[in-house]
Amino acid sequence: MSAFDAIHFNLRVAEILAKHGISQVESILSMSSKIFGVLNREDHDELLFTLLAKSRAQLVDNGEFLDSWDAVNTNFTAANIADVYLVALECLKLSILPVTAGLKKNIGLDTAGTMQGAMRQLFSALLKTLTEPSAQNLSSGE
Repeated sequence: MSAFDAIHFNLRVAEILAKHGISQVESILSMSSKIFGVLNREDHDELLFTLLAKSRAQLVDNGEFLDSWDAVNTNFTAANIADVYLVALECLKLSILPVTAGLKKNIGLDTAGTMQGAMRQLFSALLKTLTEPSAQNLSSGE
């Protein structure tokens, strides 16, 4: 992911948090618990697939990029869908965090630290939700 894309991603996350009335000055734990009460599918998908697509996440077996639900649904099942969020966490670690660390070091922009924590908590919470046995046993009718 380019530095521009990483910064744009951080700004978009901040915009989505603000749209849902989630203050970035709150604790990360408080922010994360609130975001799952208000995050709609469109915002979830935008954050997840922007991160995966801009990081050029792809499957080792066939080289397919994880840039849409079609790609995810073709290659993952309910039993291993949480792996998509593990990949997203790795993309966050390898694509976003170095840029935010560089911003803090070079220009003193510390708000990126709040954003990186928020995104880490967001994807960790999604991963936890998806790996709970009760979440996989529920039938949503979709």
